[in-house]
Order: sequence, then C-alpha cells, then structure tokens
Amino acid sequence: MKALLIALSLFVSTATFAGDRMTFFVKQESNASDSLSGVGFSGIISTPRSHVKGEVITSLNAVTVLDNDGYQQEFLGLDLGLRVGYFNDVFVYIEGGFDAFESSFKDYDRVNDYYSEDTVDGYASVGGGFQAGPLRIEGYVKARQINADTWQSDKALFYGIQTSIAF
Repeated sequence: MKALLIALSLFVSTATFAGDRMTFFVKQESNASDSLSGVGFSGIISTPRSHVKGEVITSLNAVTVLDNDGYQQEFLGLDLGLRVGYFNDVFVYIEGGFDAFESSFKDYDRVNDYYSEDTVDGYASVGGGFQAGPLRIEGYVKARQINADTWQSDKALFYGIQTSIAF
C-alpha cells in the first residue's frame, strides 16, 4: 500500500509542477491472444522552450491474457511509468514502468504462510506520434512482463495506440 501511495503522490506532485500541460487518454494494446484497455493521465515535465522532455504517465487497465498453460487470466492493473523523448508536433519517446497495484499488494500471505514468489510486472516501450493542438495520437510497441505466483503470460510483446486530449 505504501508503494501505491508514493506512486500516486509522485504523479500528483509532478502534475502540479509540470512545465507543460496535462493529458487525459484512452489506450488499447493487443497481440495475437491478449488485450489491454486503459484510461489515464500524463503530465509533461520540461524546461521552458525545450523539446526534450520527461512525462510521468499512469493508467488504470483492464487486462486479459492467455497464460503459458492455455488459461485466460483477467485482472486490473495500474501502470505507472516515465517517458523520455523529443516532444513537438511529431514526437518519439522511450518509456519504462511497472504495475503499481501489484507492487502495493505484494506482501506476505498470512493464510498460506509464505512470501510471494511473484515479481512485480514491468514494461518497456518505444513509441511516437503527432500532436495537433489539444489532440495527440500515438502508436507504440511495448514489452511487458505479466505473471503471478502460479502462471506467466504466454506472450510479452504488445502493440498499442493511444489517443490523448490535452488540457
């Protein structure tokens, strides 16, 4: 729970001091058997007149994946990430992040008397897109580690599209 509070505090403080505007977005990621749909916010951090910027991004996601045993797994995730890139009318970036829900609730299992072997889900991506006024459209490729104590996702690469409105 501490990690979730720290992550949310980081995002809110970044949004407060962001040198640029905030965006609200919807996104869809998929591959041959899996899908991820999410909504979220991002805040750009930059110095005045610079096109090289950082961006803190968070999204609440509904995830459906096929595990390595052929079973469908469904869960909610809360991505928290950081992008670094060149942001102008046309932009490119790299991004890395993790599932804040999983990091917050990963703890000692008092019922079964053991520590979880599950690692926190993480991701890395590369993307780009264009911005016209308040509208931003981007595409990306994301490598995701998705697993739990008893299963692991069958695939790691996702392809996605994100549409954002700036305010």
